[in-house]
Amino acid sequence: MMNILKLFFATALIVISFNSCFNKNPRSTTNIEGLWISTEKTSSLFEPWAQQVALLIRRDSTETLTARGFFLKNNESIAEWKFINVEYDTIVRRISLLDEDSDTLICNLNTENEILYGAVHSQDEKNPLNFVHADKNLEIRLLYLRVPDKNGKISYSCKKPEQIDDGLETESIYRYTSDSSLIFNLMKEVINQKYGKIKSLLILKNNKLTAEEYFYGYNRNDMQQIRSCTKSVTSLLLGIALDHHKDIDIEQPVFGFFPEYDSLKSGGKEKITLKHILTMTAGLEWNDYPPEMFKTDDCFRYILSRPMAGKPGEQFRYNSGCSVLLGGIIQFLETKKVLAFAEEFLFTPMGITDYIWESHKNDILRCGEGLSLRPRDMAKIGLLVLNHGKWQDKQIVSKEWIRESTEPHVQESKFFNYGYQWWHHSKNNLQWWKEPNATSSKEYDLITALGYAGQYIMIIRDLDLVVVTTASDFESGEIARSKIPMVIEEIIPIFEDD
Repeated sequence: MMNILKLFFATALIVISFNSCFNKNPRSTTNIEGLWISTEKTSSLFEPWAQQVALLIRRDSTETLTARGFFLKNNESIAEWKFINVEYDTIVRRISLLDEDSDTLICNLNTENEILYGAVHSQDEKNPLNFVHADKNLEIRLLYLRVPDKNGKISYSCKKPEQIDDGLETESIYRYTSDSSLIFNLMKEVINQKYGKIKSLLILKNNKLTAEEYFYGYNRNDMQQIRSCTKSVTSLLLGIALDHHKDIDIEQPVFGFFPEYDSLKSGGKEKITLKHILTMTAGLEWNDYPPEMFKTDDCFRYILSRPMAGKPGEQFRYNSGCSVLLGGIIQFLETKKVLAFAEEFLFTPMGITDYIWESHKNDILRCGEGLSLRPRDMAKIGLLVLNHGKWQDKQIVSKEWIRESTEPHVQESKFFNYGYQWWHHSKNNLQWWKEPNATSSKEYDLITALGYAGQYIMIIRDLDLVVVTTASDFESGEIARSKIPMVIEEIIPIFEDD
């Protein structure tokens, strides 16, 4: 028996050594190295969460074959598929990738048509997953913040943003500071990804665009999904609608705007007011985002039918359903679709001509997270708030609504307060990125539209400052929120001596 065991382990050692040799021979894996993307037919395995998967196969500094996977939506990575073991058989051209969940992706390379034919093996299941070579643009967006030069270095030069006919004035950042070291230190930290995978960074001072930087192959013409920044835009639209209807009181019951759902008024729901909806203190039980809301034919009914988890006004509970209801209230007041209202009273007056706003079923606008804008147009929204609802020489939203909606009404946590769909961080809030958590007497009030994965519009009124970021930090909320300390510790000091 002992001899049999010795023979077994000796054979296993030979096999392991043999595979290891394959993995360390750079000439034997040339055809399989590179970036691959799943075919449209086999990508359905991951819908609706992801649209495709990219697979990067290459050698590291020790000449060991490695692989990384990226789940993609709208051609950007929303999560990484991490593999803990990679084996490649050069004779049959088969790669086997074991992931953290003990699933195995096994693919065979067809060198004639350059396709990886494979499948994901998970317990008793086997799901086909094939790959073809990805184009260079996707490689840049996934891997390169800026394409390095021939020496492998990424250079940065601070340039005045280009003046184009979009309503934004530009100015050199050196008009407002003489300390170039602060600017270059900021960009060094961004390039080193200290603040996550930032796709765009715009800084506006005294109503002038002074910095405009794009990364990972993005540019100013690319629309970005602004995620929950959509909520703050919806708040602006509601403010415009309430300006049209002076008789409306935000303390009135929310069911007054949804009379067709009166039968749902029970268990304390009849006490929910418009203000409770604005401040996310409605008390409704909620799991953000419930897939049922995207499947139902009547998302208003779905939201209003949720059971109560507490008394209205008692506690902040993050609830994107509240934002969807705000869209329904705008529609009720204005007797028109919310998108048509936004086009007439917000987008067109501000010269915002390119946008996408997705809908739920039955053409109900996704007022919680469905808007896509260009970063420059996000900056315009920031300037609108900075200037108390005024864009250029026109009052778009009343000064009173801007003041009331952006001031803190409820405490979300020790780190943030919440207004009417706007976040608020001040010197009275703890700085979570410090150890131990502490407050700072030097801190300015920071009004923020905050979107998942690092989409931010940040306004510091005391410094006439607006900062916009878009990012792809889907896997870490901590990294996504790092844009706040970036502004407080890196950007504000640039302008404090102005």
